[in-house]
Amino acid sequence: MNLEHAEWPLVSIFMFVRNGGKSLRRAIDSVMAQTYPNIEFVVQDAISTDGTLDVLRSYGDRIKLVSEPDSGPSDGLWRAMNRCTGEFVGSCLADEELMPDAVERAVRAFQENSITGAITGDALITDIEGKVTGSWTSGPFNLVDYLLADYSPYFVSSFYRRSVLLAVGLRESNWNLNCVEFELWCRVASHSHVKYIPHVLAKYAQHPRQLSNSHNDALVHIEGRLANIVALCAPGGFFDDRPLMRNLFIWGHARVFCRHAILVGKPELARAEYGLVRQTLAEHPPVFLDGVQYDESYEQRLAEARRKSTWHAVRAKMSEMLSMAR
Repeated sequence: MNLEHAEWPLVSIFMFVRNGGKSLRRAIDSVMAQTYPNIEFVVQDAISTDGTLDVLRSYGDRIKLVSEPDSGPSDGLWRAMNRCTGEFVGSCLADEELMPDAVERAVRAFQENSITGAITGDALITDIEGKVTGSWTSGPFNLVDYLLADYSPYFVSSFYRRSVLLAVGLRESNWNLNCVEFELWCRVASHSHVKYIPHVLAKYAQHPRQLSNSHNDALVHIEGRLANIVALCAPGGFFDDRPLMRNLFIWGHARVFCRHAILVGKPELARAEYGLVRQTLAEHPPVFLDGVQYDESYEQRLAEARRKSTWHAVRAKMSEMLSMAR
């Protein structure tokens, strides 16, 4: 990296983990092998019982380790982020890997534009053994697409300016610990610019044991997301009393999460997620679009041509509002 030593701002990479398994050392080594020279590796362990602590301790003071009980993965994430002290912050979980130049590229992107609050890039998809099975092209971040669940950046391929994290309330205690990652993106994107780097920055693992495939964890997570969406679209929220947006965002999440549950062979999870969606919507008056109630049957009940023209107008208006609000 063509920088003088004084220009190497500290970068924090964090991991929250409980029983990291056989992939843990590979994840740690990917952080240790970064081409960037000034990194602190912050690890938040939730009292692992499978030998994870022995592996972590074998790296000595190269890892800033805390092992303590937490209330779940989102709580572990929040605790880990709050321990970071670097100018920029990224992550690498126990089943993931950073590409060797990931931190270097992230720092360069931040230094090129001071208004950039976060960056996100592409990823390779692997199995639990680290074998590449596919790839993910992230694309430019858009908060409306994110809230519709049309697009989601991979956390391991993303980095944040810590001053922005502090500005959006990192030290505050009012976070929804059911979905810290989701709330983080909502807060950061409504406060500053998210820059896309068209480069593979990390490897993301997909396997049956990951959190998104756990029945209880998935339900807790989507319940938290729905609560955040309601708050964003309520009077005084970021979108300030937009019930149509609320329903659009909620049904977007319902389609994506239920479809994922079915694809991984968990129809009971899909039914439970659908139940949460119906329960959330039942707490609010129905929403009508061109005289038709907007619900899960919307696409079948509204003429296709009329639906498309109205939908494009609504989406354009949401993007316009987002640009003006920022």
